[in-house]
Amino acid sequence: MTNKKEEAARLAAAAMDDASPERAERRTPRIAMNRVTDFTGELAKVERDLLEANRRLSLHDGSRPARKLDAKAIKASRFANRIQRSFEGSSFESFKQEIANAGGNVQPIKVRRISPDEYEVVFGHRRHRACLELDIEVLAMIEESMSDKDLFEEMSRENEQRKDLSAYELAMHYKRGIELKLYRNWSEIAAVLGKTKSLMSRYSALAELPEAVINAFPSPNDIQPKWAEKLRQVIEVDSAAVISAAKAVKGKSLPPKRVFDTLINRASEEFTRVNFSFGTWTETSKKAVIELDKAALDPSKLESFRAYLDALQAERK
Repeated sequence: MTNKKEEAARLAAAAMDDASPERAERRTPRIAMNRVTDFTGELAKVERDLLEANRRLSLHDGSRPARKLDAKAIKASRFANRIQRSFEGSSFESFKQEIANAGGNVQPIKVRRISPDEYEVVFGHRRHRACLELDIEVLAMIEESMSDKDLFEEMSRENEQRKDLSAYELAMHYKRGIELKLYRNWSEIAAVLGKTKSLMSRYSALAELPEAVINAFPSPNDIQPKWAEKLRQVIEVDSAAVISAAKAVKGKSLPPKRVFDTLINRASEEFTRVNFSFGTWTETSKKAVIELDKAALDPSKLESFRAYLDALQAERK
């Protein structure tokens, strides 16, 4: 029995001795795998950081380093939207003082080169004017080559971020794009800048207001886009009455809403409109205006209508 117990103990000891190297061998791969896992995790983190760095760099893709330029070597853009009053008064003086206290404009403007020593503002007209009047250099990013269209569109998009830019200034900016033949019409500008046609219709109405109506308000910047459509409507009905009302309130320092109400109420009381499938009939006590949709009428019908008008004209002679 004793021999059997001793034999069993010997076999058990041998088994344990034989298993020890195997366990050591099994542990070695586990340690190596842990190290590989740690390395893979670090590599993944580095890749994520690199992707984030590239994403941030992409936000500044194409930008130029800023440097100081002589403000007198920079001219305002012909697409500039700021009215003269934006460079006057206590607000602009406070703005100038902030720039003076900082030793210059902290936020750079953007310019495009137009000759070896001359530049044109892309955006930042107030900062440029402030530095010009303070007779200090202006911090600017320089675009070596930029088309008129690219300038106009970059200026437009930058303007959208500026809270101090009025609807009137934006409207005049868009109008300039059409007058200088960058775009055919307001619809094309709306498509390029991603604006709705209804919004552009308001800007169009605002930009086309007669000078007498603009001058009736304390400042053009006081005119709200939603007022412009109504003003255009009453001007179409009886422009003489609206112009007369505008001249009557000019210089009276009335609140903008009061000026608007004065201008629209005089003409709107006489306003009548009749809609037809082929156009509209607009009538006041003084005149009637007919607008025809040419697409809704056959050429023969249009010709008949012209002949009728010619007959009326002949009767008056």
